[in-house]
Amino acid sequence: MHFEAPVDLSVGRVRIVGDGQTIADWVATPDNRVMQADNLKPGLYSAEIRPAGVSPQSVVFKVYEGQANTVILPTFSALSSTGSNTSFFDTDSLQTMAEIPVSISDESLKSIDFPPDQSAQLSGVAPEQILERQRSQVTVSADKRRITIGLSEERAGRETFDLFRGQTRMELFPGRLEIEIPTDIQRDYWTDRRVRLSAAIEQVRIERCLLPLYRGGTRITIAAPAFSPSDLELSIFPVDPKLRALVRALDAGTSEEVIAVRDDLLAKNSREAMLGLQSDPWGAILVGLLAIRFPGIVGPFDEEWGNELADQIGWAFDAHVIRASLALAGSAPSRGAQDLAIENAVTYLAAAQVAGSPYYRYSNQLFGEMAAGIASYIKANRKRIGDTVADRRDKLYSRWHRELPLQRGSGPTFTWLARDLDALKERKVLVPKRNPSGKLRARDTTVIFEGQVSAGQIAIISGGVNSSAGSGGIAVSALELHSADAPSDSLSQMPAFGRPPGPDVDPNKGRFGGQARCNGFNLSATFEPTKSKDWVTINLTVEAERSVKIGVGDFAWFVLHPTFSPSALKVSFRGNRARLRIQAYGGFTVGVWLPKPNTELECNLAAIAGAPRIIQSR
Repeated sequence: MHFEAPVDLSVGRVRIVGDGQTIADWVATPDNRVMQADNLKPGLYSAEIRPAGVSPQSVVFKVYEGQANTVILPTFSALSSTGSNTSFFDTDSLQTMAEIPVSISDESLKSIDFPPDQSAQLSGVAPEQILERQRSQVTVSADKRRITIGLSEERAGRETFDLFRGQTRMELFPGRLEIEIPTDIQRDYWTDRRVRLSAAIEQVRIERCLLPLYRGGTRITIAAPAFSPSDLELSIFPVDPKLRALVRALDAGTSEEVIAVRDDLLAKNSREAMLGLQSDPWGAILVGLLAIRFPGIVGPFDEEWGNELADQIGWAFDAHVIRASLALAGSAPSRGAQDLAIENAVTYLAAAQVAGSPYYRYSNQLFGEMAAGIASYIKANRKRIGDTVADRRDKLYSRWHRELPLQRGSGPTFTWLARDLDALKERKVLVPKRNPSGKLRARDTTVIFEGQVSAGQIAIISGGVNSSAGSGGIAVSALELHSADAPSDSLSQMPAFGRPPGPDVDPNKGRFGGQARCNGFNLSATFEPTKSKDWVTINLTVEAERSVKIGVGDFAWFVLHPTFSPSALKVSFRGNRARLRIQAYGGFTVGVWLPKPNTELECNLAAIAGAPRIIQSR
């Protein structure tokens, strides 16, 4: 048997069981995710994929006698989108499915010892029904809150931000939005301006962070928890699985996983190469932080390496923190050497504060730990250290401690909350702003997504201030549009681009074939009232007939009116349906393209019988 774990697996354990025993069990990395096995008995097997710090996913597959058995799993992101922790590899179609395929019988599933939390899925209950059962057992918030996601780019002067000049791509899963910032070949990652991400949640908070622009792309995930929109989850990871392995190892890796990362990934790069122009500055930071957190596994790195890192990326808070830590760890045992290390570390920590906010939460943690530890050393050796160093340490720690109410973290990423300016003015205290409108200022922020979040759902709202109407209402970068290497399922390959747009007020009309049903797929829409008489919620659904096989990771492109931000969105199937929830204040034509079967669908919302008046008349 030839088995391949998900191509986007960063670092984590893969365990394959069957025939009453464990067939394989190893810590996988991007360079070590393939397994070959001979003489396996025919029957059912289960592969559990458990990335560091992430809930596991299992895939059931069948091994046949007398034939080559090849099991290539889809991306872990696609597996996670099914709404269940168990999927099935269909040998007939060679694709992974959310539902039990014909090639696997219900009776044969009893031969595998599954964890208790997988029993509902294996009983034939749909993922949506499982979720509804879970939600019925707890109180689910009925709140709906506006959310806006924006990007800003640093101007020539640090800490002053303007509109973002890069590109973004988006994909919607049930209850989860993924935003990808692709590699910009025009950008110098070592010297160029920093980028800030802002997320405004109505009546909850405005959360910000400095965004690493990893080589290979950066993926931002916005997830709506199943029970309350106030607990919106934000995560930021590299698209490249090797860089993501570094982040996972730093954030939630075990010693065994860090050893695997070291042996499979870091051993192939010299210390000098990590600081080369073709490498990644955030990758270098991650390696430095790993060396500090796991000193017996990663490294060794000395103060000289830390100095070079800070010289090259002095704009990064994290680089100065690494430099300070290496200075303290590498000092000689003599009093004079330790005193000098303390003085240098205080200087480096002060430089970190001047640089701004950290990229990584662990860097902020190290800052606080070192500042507190240095205070103890100074207290015991005040006469030798002197007042100048002591006062400088007190000032930087006082500032760090004063800003604690605004500090926040999201996984490995350091984030901070917008301050309440009224409280600062009236009471001289730093507290988070808890009553934001859910909008962001358009003059210094490029709004890349405007929507509404509720328990387990994310909807798009019409009227994005930065919506692009290029290509007849569909925003596509010029680089992607003219690239011969663009994937066949990318937005730029949509057949609608080969046809002229419809009327200016409804550019999708007639551009997607004019049919709501085609090739076993059907596009439909239902309507729900909102609190405002001027807005309506629209539930768009592409449903496949039972005869159509939908694999895990299959998706549909939904193309909306150009006033939406974004106006084209990639929506993954869950089971045999791909659903998109939007809010609008008028009617328009929705276009859909399904790349895999190369099928187009079109639905004029205003022509649907029983559509609200606001949809029919505007």
